Amino acid sequence: MDHHSAQKILVVGATGFVGPSLVEECLNAGFQVICGVRNLKKAKKQLNFPGIKFVEVDLNIDTDPTVWLDRLRKFGIDGIINNVGIANPFGNQSLENVNVRAPLALFKAAELYQEENRRGGEELEKLRIIQVSTTGVSWPDCDRFDYPRTKKMTDEALSRMKNLNFVIVRPNIIYEPARGHLVLEQIARLPVIFYLGHAGIQPIHCRELAIGITRLLQKPYRASQMILQASGPEVMTWKEVFRQSREALGRPSAFYFRVPLLLGQLFTLLIQQLPDKLLYSLGILSKMDVDTITMMTKGSTGSNHGWLEQTRLHPIRLLETYKAVAQGPEDYAQFLEKIRRDYITYG
Repeated sequence: MDHHSAQKILVVGATGFVGPSLVEECLNAGFQVICGVRNLKKAKKQLNFPGIKFVEVDLNIDTDPTVWLDRLRKFGIDGIINNVGIANPFGNQSLENVNVRAPLALFKAAELYQEENRRGGEELEKLRIIQVSTTGVSWPDCDRFDYPRTKKMTDEALSRMKNLNFVIVRPNIIYEPARGHLVLEQIARLPVIFYLGHAGIQPIHCRELAIGITRLLQKPYRASQMILQASGPEVMTWKEVFRQSREALGRPSAFYFRVPLLLGQLFTLLIQQLPDKLLYSLGILSKMDVDTITMMTKGSTGSNHGWLEQTRLHPIRLLETYKAVAQGPEDYAQFLEKIRRDYITYG
């Protein structure tokens, strides 16, 4: 444990795709971690890390700042990572509540919490906030799609809260071996690979994102009141993503077929007919819809210079990631440790 051991970080959305990595990297950095989760029983099984604490939250209903203020007081929170976001309504969830109203209630509570401590004479450093958004916010037509539209609303409202110390992180497509819905090592086994669109994307390793966010909470790497585009180092198409991962894993050549957008949309309509319980049992936390498929074909590119400069990270290439995976678990673990250990100076 280092000098951050007394600092408490609330990770909201700790069981999502990026959540477990955020929890682990915050622990590695010496922070105390409080996991804000909707299902305590499930979370305690999934997040099997020593020393973490849990608090039950539900962003579908937690839209009152006083609810969040009580939590901040109870745990003595020093930093917040909001990692919650849904792409479409699922079950009884409201997209506006989960993506906008509840996060803004949390951020308002942070303002109240700071002022409360200031009046009490405590020397509390400004609460540090990381808002995990999406690069889709930068699309000229992002308001056509509910997910980037609602993320944009939250980003803009947070940007107006000038009393807060915040960083808005906008990740590109996120990948991590053996996890998530984009498990490239499984796709690499297929003799025929179907993909959508030919627009450019810049996939970012989940660990790069988690380690970078952790560094933003630390001195001297912490940024303040900034928007950072967390993109990978290479512009790629979906076909190139599959080709590179397959090559790195030593798989033979495959046949590639681009699926027309309409066919992909029809497939999602079939998925929408499946019962919610079945989707949950398969680990699918939100139903894909026509908009989701369309967004996959739009692409998203841009400079990651600000992200790398503020986090001092060495950018991680997809090809080198899967080469480490191919060498075995021990080599891949060493690969991750090198990411944590290395600090690069950017001029």
